[in-house]
Amino acid sequence: MTDKEIRIPRETRWPSVLYYLYLHFSALVGLYLAIFQAKWTTIFYTICLIHVSVLGLTVGAHRLWAHISFKAASILRVFLAFAQTLICQGSIYDWVLEHRLHHEHFGTEKDPFNPSRGFLYAYFTNKFVTSHPDHEKFLKTIDIKDLEQDPIVMWQKRLYWLLAPLLLMLTVFLPSELWDESLICSIFIVGFFRVTVSLHYSWILNAATIIWGLEPLNKYSIQTNLIFLINKSLWPQYHYTLPWDYQCGEYGNYNHGCMTAHIRVWAALRLVTNLRTIDSDGMRKAMIEAATTGREFNQCAEKYAFDPNLLKIKCELDLERIPS
Repeated sequence: MTDKEIRIPRETRWPSVLYYLYLHFSALVGLYLAIFQAKWTTIFYTICLIHVSVLGLTVGAHRLWAHISFKAASILRVFLAFAQTLICQGSIYDWVLEHRLHHEHFGTEKDPFNPSRGFLYAYFTNKFVTSHPDHEKFLKTIDIKDLEQDPIVMWQKRLYWLLAPLLLMLTVFLPSELWDESLICSIFIVGFFRVTVSLHYSWILNAATIIWGLEPLNKYSIQTNLIFLINKSLWPQYHYTLPWDYQCGEYGNYNHGCMTAHIRVWAALRLVTNLRTIDSDGMRKAMIEAATTGREFNQCAEKYAFDPNLLKIKCELDLERIPS
């Protein structure tokens, strides 16, 4: 039997269940206060913090550190490290380690967010149950040498349990100090509500193939009324084939979206370089090579990846050489 067929029994972790119940109940109180009592400045501030947190998650932990989709300048890497810390979900090092294990054993019992167990398990039930008995052993098989050689990642890992509480307290007390917001509103909105929403942005990433992905070989999502709410495609499945493509969005899109736009703006400012992507011609060449040589498709595709910034610079240089 395969890993997909063998179900490893999981036991409920009641401390985790109680913790998340408390967190979500407090977030609901925060939502109530945001609607009926909070100042508009606090609501706008909270939205900005959520956006920064998601940037740290998607552009930083996911695309930059987990999949090495591009290289970033030191100042941007520090900003993304602080932004990821705001989520209060653990260090970049630990997040990337779990995510690489997720990709390595996607859809099997070794996958900590196994989507084969259904949407709820992939989304958040995995937080409430025990891991695979050999989970720690599987983590040791994941290559993380690049993270261990990254001073920013290791610095954040060492100081995480100091940085996270300090950032949380700083962001919570600022509204009270700067625009005289109620401390209760600030704690429940900027604290509990913001952290809970940011965590859901992270959790739902692991269920992307279920939410936004089509079943293999299906061209249209006509089997469900969700087509009126969600645009389904095969881009989530593509991400698990070529995870290093910087254009593949976390939430079911490709080549567009807020996070991809941020990367392109930073690339224009020369804060981001070596963006990795591939075009249709490169995909065809990679498939032909994989079919003829028997090598892994991902390895073949690596050869045909290119940096669109270099292509743009080449075009600009070619235009400069054209006589006027």
